[in-house]
Amino acid sequence: MRPPALFRCTPRTANALLCAAALIPAAALAADSDSASGTETALAPIQVTGSRIDLREELSPGVVSVAYPDDVKGEHKSIPELLDQIPGVYVRRVSGSGSYTTATIRGSAPSQVNIYIDGVPLNTASETAADLSTLPISNVERVEVYRGTTPARFSGAPIGGAINIVTKKPSGFSGSVSVGARSFGGAQQSANLNVPLLGGNLLIGLDNDRSDGDFKYKNYAVGGLKNLVFGDGVSYLADSGDRTTDIKTGRTIPEERRRMNNKSEKQNVLLKWQDERFVLKFAQTDMERYLPAAVLTASSGIGAQTTDLPWVDTFYRQRRQQRIEQQEGLAGWRDNFGNLGLSLNLTWLDKNQTFRNLDFNPATNYIGERWTDYRTKRYGIAGDATYAFGDGGAFSHLFEIHAERYWETLFSDISGRTPASDFIPEFRRIKTNLQVQDTVTVAALGNLQVTPIGRLEKLEGPVIGSRWSPLAGPAGQYDWEPTGSLSVKKHFTSGWQVFGNYGNYIRYPNFYEIYGNGIGYVPGADSNGRAIQLKPETGRNGDFGFGWDGRLSEKLRGGFRLTYFQREADNAITLYATPLAAKYINSGDTLTQGVELEGKLAWSDRADLQFAVTQQEGRYVNGGWYYNGGTSGAERFPGKTVHTLYTPLLVANARLNLHFLGGRLTTYVEGKHTGRTYTDVTSWENSLTTFDLGAHYKIDKGWRLSAGVIDLFDAGPRQTAGGRVTAVPYNRYGCTPSAPVITGDPGTDCAIMGGTWGSVYSELREVKSNVGYPQQGRTFYATLAYTF
Repeated sequence: MRPPALFRCTPRTANALLCAAALIPAAALAADSDSASGTETALAPIQVTGSRIDLREELSPGVVSVAYPDDVKGEHKSIPELLDQIPGVYVRRVSGSGSYTTATIRGSAPSQVNIYIDGVPLNTASETAADLSTLPISNVERVEVYRGTTPARFSGAPIGGAINIVTKKPSGFSGSVSVGARSFGGAQQSANLNVPLLGGNLLIGLDNDRSDGDFKYKNYAVGGLKNLVFGDGVSYLADSGDRTTDIKTGRTIPEERRRMNNKSEKQNVLLKWQDERFVLKFAQTDMERYLPAAVLTASSGIGAQTTDLPWVDTFYRQRRQQRIEQQEGLAGWRDNFGNLGLSLNLTWLDKNQTFRNLDFNPATNYIGERWTDYRTKRYGIAGDATYAFGDGGAFSHLFEIHAERYWETLFSDISGRTPASDFIPEFRRIKTNLQVQDTVTVAALGNLQVTPIGRLEKLEGPVIGSRWSPLAGPAGQYDWEPTGSLSVKKHFTSGWQVFGNYGNYIRYPNFYEIYGNGIGYVPGADSNGRAIQLKPETGRNGDFGFGWDGRLSEKLRGGFRLTYFQREADNAITLYATPLAAKYINSGDTLTQGVELEGKLAWSDRADLQFAVTQQEGRYVNGGWYYNGGTSGAERFPGKTVHTLYTPLLVANARLNLHFLGGRLTTYVEGKHTGRTYTDVTSWENSLTTFDLGAHYKIDKGWRLSAGVIDLFDAGPRQTAGGRVTAVPYNRYGCTPSAPVITGDPGTDCAIMGGTWGSVYSELREVKSNVGYPQQGRTFYATLAYTF
């Protein structure tokens, strides 16, 4: 009999390390006791209301987490918030709450993580990474996160891992309705209905989520600069001139603000019919959101601190609107013929992304300033075959083959372009993947599990450079490339487990990285203007670790897992930005190393605690470098560690659930800590720690009431930036030795007397600054749900 699966966490607190330390000796004693008696620990799964993340080992030979949205239903969480709870995953809200959102796994770039919905890729070639903010949560059954080894049934070989979002399976006659509201104009409504139809079942799901996002925050730079005094006694205001008022209006620039242009709303529709062999699915997403402006650092000066001031008629109050309309379809078949399983899926995706500047100034009319249109169409076919043999022998095998082919076209247009421009309105590509996996169980070694995976993939279609330019680069024909991985896993009857994974990977550049967006992002070119073909990213990914799952006492049970991981990426594709334009380049080789500690504790049916801690560091190696922004594209930082960007050095999560009234009432406290996150070589976002409180009460006859507060101490808006972006320079010039007044001009007088004119005083002073996009802070919510 196989021991129970390890666990998975949800967590939230840096003190998780103390909890795990207390677990380890107790786990070892339990293991010794089980081994001596020759018995096997068999535990029922821990059922947690409001938080349950577990491990489904049958899904992958590597490390996989499974999270269930229904367990946090009513808490106004989205898919990104659910992923926040999973070890090794960092979710970045690029422009703040409700905006473009991406995920990294174990320090990878978002572009290195593949996102799937029911096994179908969500990533398109028109974006550097999949946008998680558009995804619904109400009709999702579970979210699977694969770290390290990715099973063969998923396309390609993602360097960073994979996230698979599985929609609910229609079953019988049932349904639910949920209505909720939260601070800052937030609201969630959802409904679903399951009905028998044509020998199967049909699921109809609807949901809506909206927010004004107009939370309050303080602009730290304004107050800091008003009070700034340099080392020689000169104040900032005396040196730079009193710029505490807006030039056009004469109004005082205040510290207190309310976030503007942060509104968003999305609607999702899901129709899914399924029986024992066939599945048909249609899904539609419509999202409208506004793009908030960045909050500037103190180094920009007081006069530039006009973001989110409604009376300032500048770029910083423009209503820049983005609309996303996406439709997707799936027709699938699956059947078993003895030990042989076969499946076939046909898929279709149509995605429109439009940008409109509702406050466009006709006097400027820059390229793309008024509007842009992007439309992606993709068709795909994928097939799987599995065959099990050797059961009961010395070796048993589960052999799996996955093959797929996707045809994708991007249509694009933009305002202000001329017929002779380098903008390309249509791209096509074909992506083909073939993957083979064999899970071998060796009975003689205590059912040791060994899983080799082999992959072949090919990209056809992209042409580098402009069709109008005689200096266009070579065709982007990327031939068949082999990759593979090997996983080893061993369970012991005492509840212990050891595991290890290692593999190599490849990622082809997408349309956006090759061509840019036609505005400030351009194709890469050499000094002669010839387009440079981007090399695919390649890399190696490995991890190993051990864990234990079992009973600590009659009422107390739990477990832990400790994992070391390492990722190497060669020819990393990253954004290279200068004041004039930006492009994607092969910036060098990166190395990311880290440790994950995760665990759980459950005391009878009264309380449960889940936690996870990830410590990691990503940096450039072998002479690689990365620079983003500044005054010179050639600027370097000798002797400094060049970190990979937007990879927190530490992420810790913990959640404690307390159950009362026979399980009818559940209260929870949840905390999250995100450590220093580099945004440039010498700039970073300082750490952020938040706490949530809430309760769920089961009312009779299917009714349930949920209420709570997110970010109890209002920490999100108060997060600060660090590094050189917050340093305000001060220079005073003079003559050495000092010269008498002759002409009245100090520089001329110094030259007449033969002195040296230059800086006689130079200083940098740190002033507190906000992060570019503050997060929404203290948010109250309440939800009423009915299930039948």
